[in-house]
Amino acid sequence: MLGHCVNPNCSAPLHSFSEGRLYQFEIVSISIAASDSAKAPFDERPERQAVHYWLCGRCASNLNLHLEPLQGLRVVPLVSGEEPVNQVPGALADSEFTQTNRC
Repeated sequence: MLGHCVNPNCSAPLHSFSEGRLYQFEIVSISIAASDSAKAPFDERPERQAVHYWLCGRCASNLNLHLEPLQGLRVVPLVSGEEPVNQVPGALADSEFTQTNRC
């Protein structure tokens, strides 16, 4: 469960989702055997997991979160001209959900 702002320079406690911005990312993990052979079929299925992060209202007004495959989660400044998303208490807009990986 989320307990605080994900910004490492803030760590404000989470009291309500009506303040700030909630992010949901889908993580897809695949294990590859060390002794992979072209003849051996893979019997593992990708594991999908939804993870959630929260930025407090103060941080969400000038920061954004990006999940990158190699660098992981990054807290980045808003791009100039980019507006922070107005939150509706208890709800997230469909435009906030982006699927980054497809199988």
